[in-house]
Amino acid sequence: MKAVKKNVEDNLEKRFVYFICSRTKIRFNIDKKPFYNPITKKVKIHILVGKNEKKQTIKCQFFDIPSNKFCNPKLDITDKYITVTDSRGDLITASIHDFLEQSNINLGLYSNVEYVGYTKNPHTRPTNSSHAGLSDVLYKVSNESFDTFIYFNVFKVTTRAVNNQAKLNIIISNAMTNELDVELEGKLIEKCFIFYFDALSQNRNKDKEMKELKNNLDKIYKENKIKRVNFIYEFEEENEYGVFSSSKVSPSVNHTFNVIKVKDKVEIKTGLESFETTM
Repeated sequence: MKAVKKNVEDNLEKRFVYFICSRTKIRFNIDKKPFYNPITKKVKIHILVGKNEKKQTIKCQFFDIPSNKFCNPKLDITDKYITVTDSRGDLITASIHDFLEQSNINLGLYSNVEYVGYTKNPHTRPTNSSHAGLSDVLYKVSNESFDTFIYFNVFKVTTRAVNNQAKLNIIISNAMTNELDVELEGKLIEKCFIFYFDALSQNRNKDKEMKELKNNLDKIYKENKIKRVNFIYEFEEENEYGVFSSSKVSPSVNHTFNVIKVKDKVEIKTGLESFETTM
């Protein structure tokens, strides 16, 4: 995470918005050995899903780069990790979740957003012991049934200006114009996602968070004439680990919504159609 932080700072100043998520627990079934099918050249691997350890199998292929062909490699498996030995004897180890994601295995599962936050220092927050949000999630979410994930996001923010008389439609990156400083940008994105996902486990400071969101929306309207904030959130390459939900939002690979302040209320509208009707 230190390396990620440095890479972002070397290119542009940004804040990380993170999602703390729960996801159905998955482990390798170490009681059953993988089985290789020489006809399909696929390896069957046994896994255990959920608290009740439901037995399932997955099938995947291993491509050996040194020999440039699909193979039946030596596999060493523990409940959480798999180690693959290639034809040169080199070892590659991955956690079960990294392995499933990289193999694009679809089990019909999703990541449930329990908490949204933002940070400049992803190597220390929220993983330090003093982070109340992470502690709450770890306390409230059963580790017998779920694994806990932290997704760190960096957002591309653009400003759209429209002049109907001149028929001009200008879209400019905020990183170039710096209309919103990075701190305000990070806080605004964080607050919008807090109230979009509206997780029950993050209710403790909702009144304070809503007050800050209203103040931020007022600030960008008065200083920058920004009326609305639009969001389109999805992974560049679709896979099951990019499916997000919450106690209020159904599982989806795409989360499209906008946030606007109307009088003393904040409205969140979902779907692309909301963009078209409020442009």
